[in-house]
Amino acid sequence: MRSGVLKSLALAAGVTAASLTLAACESPGGNVSVLKSSAVSVAPGSTWAWAPGAQPGSGDKRIDNDIIQARVKSAVEGALAGKGYRQVSDPSSANLLVQYHIGLQNRTETRVDTFGGPVGGPAACGIRGCIGGFGWGMYGPPMDVDVRNINYVEGTVMLDLIDRASGKLAWRATSQKRLDQSDADQAGVNAIFADMVKSLP
Repeated sequence: MRSGVLKSLALAAGVTAASLTLAACESPGGNVSVLKSSAVSVAPGSTWAWAPGAQPGSGDKRIDNDIIQARVKSAVEGALAGKGYRQVSDPSSANLLVQYHIGLQNRTETRVDTFGGPVGGPAACGIRGCIGGFGWGMYGPPMDVDVRNINYVEGTVMLDLIDRASGKLAWRATSQKRLDQSDADQAGVNAIFADMVKSLP
C-alpha cells in the first residue's frame, strides 16, 4: 500500500517537473502557427516592401501609437533581414509586400490553490487508518482553498507576406501568447518576430 502511494507521489512530481520544463522553454513567439499558399511560393532572398496603406488603426490605444508601431516595424525589418530578405523602398519593384496585424484581448484566469493544515507529530498508519499526530485520521488535515482571478492580456500577431505580382497571400505566421511588460520593449518585440519567421525559406 505504501509503495503504491510513493509511486503515485513520484509520478506526480515527475509530471509537475515536466510541466515546469515546458513552461520555461516556451518560445518568445508563444504559440506560432504558419499558413503557406499552394498557389504562390516565397523564394529565399526575395525583395520586399511594406504594403501600401498597411497597418490601419485597430482602435486600441495600447498599440495604436508611434512608439509601438516603430518598434514593430523595426522588429519585422530586422527579422526578415536576418533570414536574407532584402527590403526595397518602392513597392512596385518588390517581390513581396509585407503587412502585420496586432490584436490584444483582456483575459481572466481563475486559479485555485490548496493549503494543508498544520502537521503534527509522527502518525502510525495501517489498513484501519492512522493514529497519532493531531488525530486527523487517514484523510489528513483539512485543506484551505484560495480562489483568485488573475487578469492578463493575450496578444495575437499576424505577419503576412503577399506575392506582389498576383496579389495573393503567400505566407502568414500567427503568434498567440500571454503578454507581460517585457514583450512591449524593443528586445521583446524583436524576439517575437524573430521566432515567427523561423520557418521562412
